[in-house]
Amino acid sequence: MIIILPSMNQVRQPYIVRLAAILISSILIALALYHLKVVIVPLLFSIIFSVMIFPFCLRLEKIGFSKGLSAFTAVFISTLILGLLGYVLFTQISIFTEQIPQISNKMNLLINDIRDFAAHKLNMKKSVVAGKIQDQLTQLQNSSDFLPGNWLRMISSILINVFLVPLYVFFLIYYRHFFIEFFYKVFQSADKVLIDDTIQKMEQVIKGYIFGQFLDILIIGAANAAALYFIGVGYPIILGFLIATLCIIPYLGMIVGSLLAVLVAFITTGTSWQPLTAFIVLWIIHIIDSNLVTPMIIGHKVSINPLVAIFVLFLFGELWGLPGLLLGIPLTALLKVIFDAVPGLHPYGFLLGEPQKYHLKKHSLLHVKILQQKKDMENQKPIAESLPGDIEIDISSEESH
Repeated sequence: MIIILPSMNQVRQPYIVRLAAILISSILIALALYHLKVVIVPLLFSIIFSVMIFPFCLRLEKIGFSKGLSAFTAVFISTLILGLLGYVLFTQISIFTEQIPQISNKMNLLINDIRDFAAHKLNMKKSVVAGKIQDQLTQLQNSSDFLPGNWLRMISSILINVFLVPLYVFFLIYYRHFFIEFFYKVFQSADKVLIDDTIQKMEQVIKGYIFGQFLDILIIGAANAAALYFIGVGYPIILGFLIATLCIIPYLGMIVGSLLAVLVAFITTGTSWQPLTAFIVLWIIHIIDSNLVTPMIIGHKVSINPLVAIFVLFLFGELWGLPGLLLGIPLTALLKVIFDAVPGLHPYGFLLGEPQKYHLKKHSLLHVKILQQKKDMENQKPIAESLPGDIEIDISSEESH
């Protein structure tokens, strides 16, 4: 079989040049993300919030509100709700910080008990590391002088974002058609239907993941808090919702959260059955959440590879701190939508997605090779039929194999 290929006039750059360009671009992007986080992070949160409250704006417009009034009303009500949640969280954290000296004293007693048990029962010398931990806990008792300064910086940053983010959200919703026309002008050669479809998929990803994850944290956090309260573990509200938030990190989040719950239970309770009961109950809630609640709320709208999810959480956490942990997976999901829409970036979208069932079987490599051969054969037929040229390639010997 003879395949005719066209002559190619485009000069392809050497691999080392392309690799260097990719590495330099990646480094520059990482530096820009790190140094401009004060500007980028509020804007990203504004985009997410605007997508979440956009359906409410549409309902207000349908009942007769103007575009500006509906955007203002939706932003105002959402800000009040988030402010109420923030106030509840702030009061719980304040109660926790007031009891730091008591917690550190109990931690000292627990460390002493562990050291005495290891010295008498296991014939082990008292660890120097445990002594250093005790020194750190002692310093923690005297750290109340530094808390006001930290709280002042954090509160000032929160107040800036409290006024800045709602303003961003208002204009993002109010000028939404203006931004859509901007995308049309930037990507003039692209199909307008493809642009609309990509924007719609990105909107579905944000609503599907953020709203679903937020609702899942509320449900599972309330269940964790109720379980810890009835077991008798201290600080059930903070601990319950913290564990639910940590579960965003696949696999690792629940392990860290359950160990944290056991540690707090040892400190705040006086029996041995309460930490074990808390550990078992939290894992039962997590299993129910993973198999029933999360698929029902979020479904498969955000299909990110768990390995990629862990990597991006640590990456964005290193770049932006706590906001990066909240934004890491949504941004990766948006990147996957863009990669799937651009033909040249399909392999990267495939890499971000979840593996198929055949990837996890025993003879998955053979299955992958067979699928790739079929795709290669399908791609060769259109080339032979539709592209005349001056280069001839004989692949009959390859087909015989």
